[in-house]
Amino acid sequence: MSRRALALLAAVAVSVSVPVCFADQALSPEELLRRTDLGALAPESFRSRMRLTAGDKPPLEVEVWRKGEARTLVRLLGAKERGKYLLRLGPVLWFLAPGAKKPVRLSPSYRLRGSATLDDVLGLHYARDYKVSSTADLDGGLVALDLAARGPGAIYPAVRYVVRPSTLRPVRAEYRLPSGKVATIVEFTQWSPGGRPYASRLLVRDALHGGVTTAVDVLEVEPRPVPEGLFDLGDGSARRELEMAPRSP
Repeated sequence: MSRRALALLAAVAVSVSVPVCFADQALSPEELLRRTDLGALAPESFRSRMRLTAGDKPPLEVEVWRKGEARTLVRLLGAKERGKYLLRLGPVLWFLAPGAKKPVRLSPSYRLRGSATLDDVLGLHYARDYKVSSTADLDGGLVALDLAARGPGAIYPAVRYVVRPSTLRPVRAEYRLPSGKVATIVEFTQWSPGGRPYASRLLVRDALHGGVTTAVDVLEVEPRPVPEGLFDLGDGSARRELEMAPRSP
């Protein structure tokens, strides 16, 4: 694992958007964004398991417990990682380890593996936090939605969100600097079957520092209540109980 912060500046110029045709009806760019927003479609409370692979490093398996957007616990599952966690409370990310005297505060742009940050893996809430500044038709029936952050607190001030209107699914997200230079690219390459599909494989590429690509395989997603005690920074008893519980295969 490594830490690296992206220097992101503020805001892009807003231009006029035009409606997009989909299945014999016209969707406004804002409606198309709303209906393809993975962040908005995610369960409010869930447990998931993921595998991250980058270069010649061993795969990193993690278990993610999330309750709303403000509380996320990432449990590291490797044999040498037992008892280690990343805990995000609001905008603050902490690293917890057995025997440590106190939690270690990390940068929000901390890399789980290779190019992938926690926000790259879990996704952003595009329709809420961004507005459509322009649209463009691309080859293959794709539409690019150029997004500008609604406020200065956004992790990325500009995003190009490429979607396929015929399926209402995103194809990739390009996180950009205000200059237009691409910082990170996330491709949604595979989808789960079932009534509530989710992106089961993502490719995260660092476009600023050598183009390293991290594959993120989402092995399972289980909507369920999440114990409040897992997010207690000072009391680790609920996390210790989690370590004693049988691990999913």
